[in-house]
Amino acid sequence: MLTIQRGFMVSIVLVSKSLTLANGIKELVNQTVEHQVNLTVATNYQTPSDLVNEVTPETILYAIKEAYDDDGVLVLLDTYHSAHNAALAIANLEYDIAAHVSLCSAPIVEGTLAAASSISLGASLEEAKREAHKTISVKKLLLGENIPDFTIFPKNTNYEPVRSITAPVWLYPYNRFVIPRKKLYPHLLLEEQKRLINVIEQSKRDIDWLTEEVHRKLGEQYTHIFSSHRFLLENTELQLTVCSMINKYHCNAEFALQQTFIDLIDTYAQMDDDNMRARESDLDDILSRMLRYLTSSPPPLTQPPYPNVILVTKQLHPSTLMTLEPNRIKGILLSHGNPLSNTTLLANALDIPIINGAGKSALTLTNGQNITLKKIQNMWLYQNSYISH
Repeated sequence: MLTIQRGFMVSIVLVSKSLTLANGIKELVNQTVEHQVNLTVATNYQTPSDLVNEVTPETILYAIKEAYDDDGVLVLLDTYHSAHNAALAIANLEYDIAAHVSLCSAPIVEGTLAAASSISLGASLEEAKREAHKTISVKKLLLGENIPDFTIFPKNTNYEPVRSITAPVWLYPYNRFVIPRKKLYPHLLLEEQKRLINVIEQSKRDIDWLTEEVHRKLGEQYTHIFSSHRFLLENTELQLTVCSMINKYHCNAEFALQQTFIDLIDTYAQMDDDNMRARESDLDDILSRMLRYLTSSPPPLTQPPYPNVILVTKQLHPSTLMTLEPNRIKGILLSHGNPLSNTTLLANALDIPIINGAGKSALTLTNGQNITLKKIQNMWLYQNSYISH
């Protein structure tokens, strides 16, 4: 049974890998509000490995239960990686308790201090969270940085802390092409280059169709995704690079194309911009399409084996997603994937829950096996990763 502490209003839970940091913030808050606010720490023991590993869901769950009061609990995090484990902890709370626990993305030091100060004056959970978020804008203003015109966490009066979807697994095949090099006679090189150009033109027609589909289903604001695919195919420098490799190494078009795109993907992977690194799925999408044509391989599957499914795979291309029937895909679970990818953007626009980075264990699921995805405070989670009571 949960023991409810009395004598406090909203409570605060600090989630930090560093006990020193958490205790320092707690001491600062206690000095400021004279111990009027109930503040609980969820942290690791201070061994070297603990400073690397995130705080476990079990530890966070215990701290929330210890701190819980009828007025609610505000949870602040030292890093964004902690949000997943905190959401898992909330998923293991009873519904009526989870409804009064809120994750906060404010800076852990200033946010905790601002929230505690407002709570000591009688602020509600929502008001304390709002005060914590204000510290972001205040710091940007003092440092002369631009403040974006948006609300970080708009209040949702219809908010439900937990929403679940249960459906059978559709284990979707993900097979990246591995093309061996074939040595060609010189008189065949021109024909090989023509094969490449024909496939590029064929791929352009596919992408034009996809662009129209996106416009029809989602509107013009999403057409840039496949317009960028077409832009790359129209890049004469890319075509010349592949053709030069065919001539230089007397190799097949498939191999030359594959090697060129591997270099391109590596270039994107080394960029500092997270959004540019997330374009790997788009590049792999373009490459896979052309290699399918060059090798006469079958197109990707489009019909789920069951009326409603949760699609499970390693990585899903944006174009593959657009060829599926969205009303039959109840969720997407990717062992890898990227939350900044265009696949994620399209899934969100289609109102299909998507989970990236679920880990290799997701690929051990079997076709037809029922699994559950749950949404806790705007985060979709895979139920089988939940902690046990």
